[in-house]
Amino acid sequence: MTNRTLRRDFTELNQDFLGLAVNGLEVGLAPIVQERLTALGGGGAQALARLPFALFGLGFEEEGAWTTLLSPCVRDLEPGYTAARAPAERFTLLALSTLRTHLRLLPRAVSAWIGLPPATQSRLATVEIGLLAPVAACAAQRLRARRVLREALWLRLADAAARRDRRQLALLAAWGHQWSIRRSLGIKTVTAGRHAFRR
Repeated sequence: MTNRTLRRDFTELNQDFLGLAVNGLEVGLAPIVQERLTALGGGGAQALARLPFALFGLGFEEEGAWTTLLSPCVRDLEPGYTAARAPAERFTLLALSTLRTHLRLLPRAVSAWIGLPPATQSRLATVEIGLLAPVAACAAQRLRARRVLREALWLRLADAAARRDRRQLALLAAWGHQWSIRRSLGIKTVTAGRHAFRR
């Protein structure tokens, strides 16, 4: 499995997440952001999907919760989703399966993309494949747009994608990738400008 395969799979995850968001799934985006994303069309959405960091999160920074979710006792947990969140559950299962597969071969690249803390990275890479479905059922309610993106930054991302502004997208991509790397290393304090990433 190559870096090219990893980038392709991660782009598809971002694109699928954007599809859920513009089709009405509640993922914590402000209405104006959702409107801008909906107006992008296929080309603009693809530009966002290719960014070198995840546009979604599953609360991986809450390591205590994920210690429980990635343990055998997850079989005894009540699934925390309703029928309205079924698309979120399907996406969560796909995301966890993809992350688990790539973690075994390219752990640093995966952790940098989504900001996985070291302990969670290790647990996800070794979790039994048979546990992924119950984990996804319980974790689907945690699916949200990336928490570190301010509303203003989401709007900048959408505007840059709509204009196909490569320079602005490259700048935003560098900020996001740096933040994800810091989180994967367990560094939670980030010095950022007013329109950049929040802690």
